[in-house]
Order: sequence, then structure tokens, then C-alpha cells
Amino acid sequence: MIKPGFCVGVKTAERVPSNRLASPCFICSHDCRRCLSLSAECEITIYGCRTKIGSIGSVCTYPEYRKRGLATLLLEDSMRKLDKDEVDIMLVSGGRGLYKRASCVEAGRVYNFKIFQNEIGKLNNQEVEILPYKEENLEDMVKVYQRESVRFFRSLEYFERILNTGAAMDRKAEILTIQKADELLGYLAVQLPEKGKGKKVSKIAEYSGVRGAIVEAVKCIFDRYNLQELNFNIPFYDEELIYMFKKMGFKSAMVNIPGTIKIINFPRLMKRFHPYIEERLGKKKADLLKFSQQDDKFTIRFNQEQFNTDASKLAQIVFGTYNEREREMIPKEGKMAKVLRTIFPLPFIWPGLNYV
Repeated sequence: MIKPGFCVGVKTAERVPSNRLASPCFICSHDCRRCLSLSAECEITIYGCRTKIGSIGSVCTYPEYRKRGLATLLLEDSMRKLDKDEVDIMLVSGGRGLYKRASCVEAGRVYNFKIFQNEIGKLNNQEVEILPYKEENLEDMVKVYQRESVRFFRSLEYFERILNTGAAMDRKAEILTIQKADELLGYLAVQLPEKGKGKKVSKIAEYSGVRGAIVEAVKCIFDRYNLQELNFNIPFYDEELIYMFKKMGFKSAMVNIPGTIKIINFPRLMKRFHPYIEERLGKKKADLLKFSQQDDKFTIRFNQEQFNTDASKLAQIVFGTYNEREREMIPKEGKMAKVLRTIFPLPFIWPGLNYV
């Protein structure tokens, strides 16, 4: 049974601050109250191509009903609902066996920068200030976010709700605006350092705006929270910000997107990305590409060549991996190999304030 609504009063959401309290979602239950999960459906845009993503979290079974396969049935129910709602991609908040058996895999490519207190001297030119978000900032923040080439579609009302939850990616957080001479240049969702945990460490859960201003704001964050360390995750396609951090000598490690990913409907996803493919390959070659799906088996055809794969490998081929192991999963030579290397990996959205 699937109930649409807002995630209010769910036990898992009571333990930690969460944007689930603001996310439009449906609550799935199987066999009355024996098994529950949460799912939020959102529209995203990637380089102008729009698709839908479903975020799944908190799949759980009451203790007395475990070991009966109810969570598996519930997850399958949720995936059918997502497909019916024309959702192409599923992002799951965890990576336990339940999800991996459903072919959800770690994917995506992100630079994880760890910036330490003794390195902030590299940030010399600080001309911006960071100020807590106020309601009067909302419209300017929407304008800033709309300029991102990879982003969620957020109505004004929804954006306002998630900015006021006091949380980001299941941690207490503060929304800070980046300003210079009363002009809003960007914003940061900063997870607050946990008290009593020794070293004071914060993470940037989401960022948007002028990249140079974001870099300048890093020192302000250290000063505001008296940090020893700041973790900053930057998706691989944000080459400008990555370049700036590297130029300053900050070190990074490659990681995946948090959680696991599964492609629900591959042909529909690729149809929606046809304009992107056409820009990469040209119209003639793009029209020769055909994508098909039969259960968890997937086929890509280009001219006379054919490439087959399964659900686990597909998500990693399409969205990449932290160590680029997807290169080993595609043909090494031929026209198909060149086509796949040209169009993949696609950027995958960082969950940020939409995290479920």
C-alpha cells in the first residue's frame, strides 16, 4: 500500500534532523504496519535535459515480522511505483544487502576535499562575508540555484521548506548566504560540528553560486565554527571549483555519490537525454543509437554493433565510479567503444538538501 503525503511522524525521522520532514514523499507499507519505507520523487535537470529521480530511504520491518522477505517486497513495490510515475533513476540512502540484491550499486564520481585549519592561510583574498539565511534572501537564492547546470527542480514553496528544516543530509545544519556589498553571490548548507566528538569537523552538504565567492567563504566558515577540518564534496563536472581548490594546493580523494543508485527505465532516460547525446555525437550518430531493456538486462545498439550489460554494471557505466572501473565494463575498441566513452559518464546530481 502506498500513501502519498509528507513525511511527518515517521519514527526514523524523529531520531535525527532531516529534510525528510519537508520532502514531498510517499510512505509505503506492506501488510498493514509490518514494513515501511519512504520515497521522494523529484525532477532534475542535467545540462538542460530533464528527468525524474526517486529517493528511497528508511526501508524497515518491525522486528516480529523480519526474515519473511517483506522488505524485499516493499522495495519492489516502490520501484514499480517509481516506474509508473515515469521516474528513471532511483537513489537509495544506503548500501545494505537488501539494496544490492536489487542491483543498486555505488556510482558517481566526486572529489572529496579535506581542508585543514593550518591550510587556510592559502585563502588570502577574503572579500565576502557569510550571513545566516533570512526569509528575505529566498528569491535571490532561487535565482542563484537556477544558474546551476545540474540541479533539482524546486518550486519556491519547496525551496523555502527545505531551507527552514535546520538540517542537511540527516545532520543539523545552518544555511549561510555569501554576500559582498549587499549582493548575494551564493549560499552554503553547512553541517554543524558535533559536540563532544573531539576534533571540530564540518561538511558542506550543498553549495551554489559564484565559484570564486564560494572559495573565499571557506575561511569565513573556519572562523565561524572554529573548525579544525572542513569536508567539501565537489562532483566531477564542476571543473571550475575543482580547479580553484587544486590550484590552492588542497588535496582530494575520489568518492562515490552517497548511497546507491539503480536505473529504473533506461530507454526512457536516454530518450530524455537525446539532446545531450546529439550535442556530443552529432544528430546522425545520435539517431543511430538505440537503447532497450528487458527486466534487468540492457542493450545498446549503434549501427551494426551491440553491447549488452546488466543492471549493476549499467548504473556504473552511465554515471561512472570513483576509480573509473566502468572503463573495464565497456568494449575496448570499435565504434561502440568510442560512442560510450563520449557520452558517458553522465553527471549525477549531488543529493544535498533533497537528501532522503
